[in-house]
Amino acid sequence: MWKNSVVARQLGLHVPIIQGPFGGGLSSVELVTAVSEAGGLGSFGAHHLSAEQILQVTADIRARSSRPFALNLWIPHQGSDEPQISEAEFQRTIALLQPYFDELGLELPVLPAQFWPRYADQISAVLEARPAVFSFVYGVPSAEILEQCKALGIVTLGAATTADEAIAL
Repeated sequence: MWKNSVVARQLGLHVPIIQGPFGGGLSSVELVTAVSEAGGLGSFGAHHLSAEQILQVTADIRARSSRPFALNLWIPHQGSDEPQISEAEFQRTIALLQPYFDELGLELPVLPAQFWPRYADQISAVLEARPAVFSFVYGVPSAEILEQCKALGIVTLGAATTADEAIAL
C-alpha cells in the first residue's frame, strides 16, 4: 500500500522515493539514473551548472534512462544574478588578505564578473530540457516560472528552508 502514493502515481514511480539532489557538484548522472531505474525519482543538483551544462547533463541522463528524473536549482537571494559584493568591498577584503598571499607567493584573486551561472539562463535550460520534475531550494521561483513549468507538464517540487518558504510553498 505505501508504494501506491499520489506522488508515485503522478510521476510514474514504482516506489515513492525521491533522491535528494546533491549540491556543490556532487550529483552524478550515474546515481540519478540508478535511482530512476530502480523505480524512484533520481535528482540532479544543477545550481552550479551553466545552461549548456544543464542541457548536456539532461542528455546524458536520458541516454541512460527513460525513467522520470528531477533537475534542482537554488533560487538566488533577492532574485538577483548579480554578485552580492561590490568592487570596493572586494578590494577591502583583498587588502586584508594580501600579506598572506604575498607570504605564500600567490597571485591576488580578481573579482569575477559573475559568481555563479545566470539563474535566468538556468531556468531557460530547465524549461527546454523538460525534466519530469523541477525542484528548488532556498526560495520560491516566480509565479511566471511556475506557470511555465505547469504549461510544459513539469511537476514542481520545493524544499522549504525557512518558515516563510514553507508558508509560500
